[in-house]
Amino acid sequence: MKIIAKQGSALEKLLKQMNERLLREQDEAKDMIQEYCGSRPDSIGYVWAFGFTAEWFYTLIGFENKEFVPEKLVLNNEDKKHPCWKINKRKKEGREFIDKWCKKFRGIDGKPLNRFGIPVMHEETGRYFHWLPLEKDGIYYVSVGSSILECMPSAKSEQFEIEV
Repeated sequence: MKIIAKQGSALEKLLKQMNERLLREQDEAKDMIQEYCGSRPDSIGYVWAFGFTAEWFYTLIGFENKEFVPEKLVLNNEDKKHPCWKINKRKKEGREFIDKWCKKFRGIDGKPLNRFGIPVMHEETGRYFHWLPLEKDGIYYVSVGSSILECMPSAKSEQFEIEV
């Protein structure tokens, strides 16, 4: 489901900032991995928890070339069609890299969305929702699961439209 910011709204401004940060940090994460192992990954995964999203994760590193074995990384799964790599934390240089990584990449906090009626956590149940600030063709939106509708104060707003 998409919660689409109306053009010119305060929500659009916030989602634009969040999306720009997401893309910037994704590039920085790829740069760090390239500097560490000598090869730039084609993809990197993220985790979300407790209202935060897009915390780039050093255990979800992917390369288009499935035969490629990157230096200083170890295989994180057994799926030959979709190999996933991670930093080897058994080595000192790997642990140092992970420490530096964890200080730099902390994810995007969803609390600012609350003021627009978009809860990233339901106050009564303590239930968190997955969300991600995205952009397509100049339109900024939040990708969320439809279960968030049950916890939103209203599905109507001057700030956004909902596309299911």
